[in-house]
Amino acid sequence: MTFHSPSQATSRGGGPHRLSIQAVLDQVVSQEAHRNELQLSYVRAGVLLISLLLDAAVFLFPRLLGKDYVPPTVLIISLCANLFALGLVIILRQGLSMEALHRWQLIIPLFDNLLLWAFITNIWRVLGATQPLILTNVVAFCSLVAVSGGLRLSRRSALLTSLLALVNFGYAAVLFQLNLALALFAGITVLGTGYLGMRMAVIVRRHVKNESGRVLMAQFLPKTIVEAAFETPLELLQQSQKRDVTVVVTDLREFTHFAEALEPQAVLDFLNRYQGLLATIVERHGGWVDKFMGDGMLAVFGASDPLENHARSALTAATAMVREVPQISPLAMGIGLHSGPVVSGCLGTSGRLEFTVIGDTVNVAARLEALTKTLGYSVLVSETTQQRAGPWPLQSVGHHPLRGRTQALELFTLV
Repeated sequence: MTFHSPSQATSRGGGPHRLSIQAVLDQVVSQEAHRNELQLSYVRAGVLLISLLLDAAVFLFPRLLGKDYVPPTVLIISLCANLFALGLVIILRQGLSMEALHRWQLIIPLFDNLLLWAFITNIWRVLGATQPLILTNVVAFCSLVAVSGGLRLSRRSALLTSLLALVNFGYAAVLFQLNLALALFAGITVLGTGYLGMRMAVIVRRHVKNESGRVLMAQFLPKTIVEAAFETPLELLQQSQKRDVTVVVTDLREFTHFAEALEPQAVLDFLNRYQGLLATIVERHGGWVDKFMGDGMLAVFGASDPLENHARSALTAATAMVREVPQISPLAMGIGLHSGPVVSGCLGTSGRLEFTVIGDTVNVAARLEALTKTLGYSVLVSETTQQRAGPWPLQSVGHHPLRGRTQALELFTLV
């Protein structure tokens, strides 16, 4: 048999597993982008609510600004902006598809900068060009809008946000007749803030890629191993763990002859369906697939996530395989189960590492699977596994010697 990892077995040829993994990764990126956009919507709604209260006070009491009259457009624009911001919060809280989120990531920067344009215009109309000190607020708002683009996982959106904020500042500099030197200095500040926002977008994207990598690794390794690989990678490489587990080894009968009559792509599609079903059954019952071996599989129950009764879980999974595999495969199947100690850890060199389990328990399970061909049973269970599983519909098939072992073992099969 040729050994290869689950990732190799399920990702070649663009099969359904590869598509499902890509969907998971896309979902992680989409969720992070949506979460960031929702937080921005809360901040936007809060700032605009405060602005509405201030605009209402100015409209009702124009003497606060030393004016006799403040046009109602100030209050109307502020009210409309608040309603739109509240609508964004409601929409984002309900959730968006990836396609819709990408559209909104271009619409929202336009909305933010339209608000900024309206703010600058209203300030100019109310206060006039004789109070350029208000530009400190304009610069602050432009910088805030520019840096907000960095929280979106889209470089295009971050660049658009920064450029629009710079355009708004240029508009304000013209309205308030700002000195050219000061305008250049403040403009560089806004531009620099936008650049930091774009760099922040890169950092956020890198963080999301790390999370995507974690999700991808979780398709092939136990969750505790994935966490250790990200949190304490040196300990994972240096320390092995001794566990008491149940090992399940499977194989299809006459697969080589079966594959000869099929095109290579048809063989690959069949293996994708078959191995995908096995992996689903194993994961459903708390185990994990250590390796796919061509048309066979090595699965482990009890490492590295402890199970209350790993022998019983393994037997439940084997029973499900016997029941479900014939629905997609015309070939007979052999399954061997044995319980005992193994050592789990990283095997290989720095150039090629593999997390696996090693021990006599693995060898015995493989021998039992091979013996199913000779004895004519689909499933062979060692006495150790039978005793640990507790009450189960198993029947003894007698004591049989195993290659490489001096003492015969009592074996059982499913009733």
